Amino acid sequence: MTTALRIDWRPVEGGLPEDLSWYIGKKTLVKLILEAIDEGGLAGAGGDNVATEAMAFQPALLLTLLTYCYATGVYASIDIELGLRHDQMIRYLCANACPGFQVIHSFRRYNRTRIYRCLSMVLRRVWELRFCGEDANPMEDISYFAASLGKLQAQTPVPDFETEAERRIACGVRADSMAMDL
Repeated sequence: MTTALRIDWRPVEGGLPEDLSWYIGKKTLVKLILEAIDEGGLAGAGGDNVATEAMAFQPALLLTLLTYCYATGVYASIDIELGLRHDQMIRYLCANACPGFQVIHSFRRYNRTRIYRCLSMVLRRVWELRFCGEDANPMEDISYFAASLGKLQAQTPVPDFETEAERRIACGVRADSMAMDL
């Protein structure tokens, strides 16, 4: 059984949409994930504990894959595996490797801290690009529409990126737990 995918461009209570690619596009999202992995020094082979079957795949590949999926609202390991067949970007990220849902689930279990760190960095960067960047500020010569948009953006509270990252990872854990109960 798979979970229902929530595809919604509107922000949830945390201030960010479930699918961040609605804000910045899939390619930019992947670029931000790769930058976060590089800047955070997260690509190393060491997980939170022992090696598993997931170590047959490059840790950076699985970290990129899980961060991307959680950032786009795909949480269940089985849905991620199905995405290999149906989502061009997920196929691209896996580079012709086909990790099964057990490998994905196991990698998340043993590398939760790295996923959390990477995802919270990406959430913060998406927010900064969307609401704090050069494109988010109205120009000196502003129209009524731009002024209204500026007021709306000013009223948008800054989300707690760490809590949002943890919520998304917990959604993956919950989705996998429900799938195993069936």
